[in-house]
Amino acid sequence: MPKPATLRDLVGVVRRSSLLDRRRFASFLWAVRRSGAAGAAPAALLDRMVADGLLTRFQADRLGAGKWKGFSVGGYQLLDKIGAGGMGQVYLAEHPTGGHKVAIKVLNASLARNPVARARFAREARAAAGLAHPNIVPVIDLDVDAAPPFMVMEFVDGVTLQAAVARHGLMAPGTAAHCGRHVALGLQRAAEAGLVHRDIKPANLLVDRRGVVKILDLGVVRGEADDELTRSTSRNLVLGTADYLAPEQAADSHAVDTRADIYALGGTLYFLLVGHPPFPDLGTQAKLVKKQTSDAPPVSRARPDIPPELAAAVDRMLARNPGDRFQAPAEAAAALAPHAVPDAHFPHALFTQERVGPAETADLLPDTMAGHGSAVPAIPWVAPPQMSAAAEVRTPVVLVAGPAVRAWVADPRD
Repeated sequence: MPKPATLRDLVGVVRRSSLLDRRRFASFLWAVRRSGAAGAAPAALLDRMVADGLLTRFQADRLGAGKWKGFSVGGYQLLDKIGAGGMGQVYLAEHPTGGHKVAIKVLNASLARNPVARARFAREARAAAGLAHPNIVPVIDLDVDAAPPFMVMEFVDGVTLQAAVARHGLMAPGTAAHCGRHVALGLQRAAEAGLVHRDIKPANLLVDRRGVVKILDLGVVRGEADDELTRSTSRNLVLGTADYLAPEQAADSHAVDTRADIYALGGTLYFLLVGHPPFPDLGTQAKLVKKQTSDAPPVSRARPDIPPELAAAVDRMLARNPGDRFQAPAEAAAALAPHAVPDAHFPHALFTQERVGPAETADLLPDTMAGHGSAVPAIPWVAPPQMSAAAEVRTPVVLVAGPAVRAWVADPRD
């Protein structure tokens, strides 16, 4: 349908969309005519509908383009598009009965008829649905037979750890330990259920406004029950993200256990503390080889202000040999616990658009990490150096936080 050019065109598009009940829309039109704005451009009228709370900006933009379909999935009304990835789109939506906000992930149309893609989609949803834990974003509804298939998740108002560092600089040791401990607790729950996440990284970890860190994206999770599916459909693929996956995961993504997730958590902590993963300057293949032949550089080399015990815990997570790492996420959580004291500005500082000033420890860090902050009261974050984008070995499903640091929006670094 062409873009609406007149009020009459706009009325037709809005009515076809079924976004507004007739009485509410009629009341708006009466007010428009009474104010003498009936001749206004459709774009101006749509702006007024957004200002009046009748539409969201996402809905108004689509209607303004002449699009009146696709505002509802499985009875959930779509309010905004907040993410996109290799397998699907993610929307902020309204629950049809409760009226509360949820995140709804819709399988891409190009994959909807692919039985393997549908099976992976369903596996991700069922894995998350069975992991009730405060540090894992839960799935609350699933319909694989719908057109298109979709899953519904808790909507979390937060920001990914990837975006947190990109916008606000390096984390203080206590804040990083706090985040890492939360992730380890969530991974322990997954391990108890026989699941390995296989793609733990900053872009898949979300911190909410209370400071709780939650694990996102179970798109490549492996469980004992679905080994046959993963082996038969991706026998020769390396699953994960090159910057964070464990050395053994590069050799065989299907034979890994929870210690691979512990390695990825170590890489994530390294990123939070240093501003880049352990081997930032290598290409994908060289990076995978390097991980299998060399130990990660000690985190204290780049951050000498880190307490020795915390640095040792991070280094142990990044041990090349799985047997030298913590053997369970609970052990990693216990090692991080004594240091997990976030600074007084966490997480509130993450929900501002300002870049914080350099920390008092900036003089201990490389020059490229300091001195880029604005004149904001000093808090323990340091502007990072140029960050390398994570080298993708696969195309991961990307679900992260949005423009106003809302949850579930595509991260520009992923």
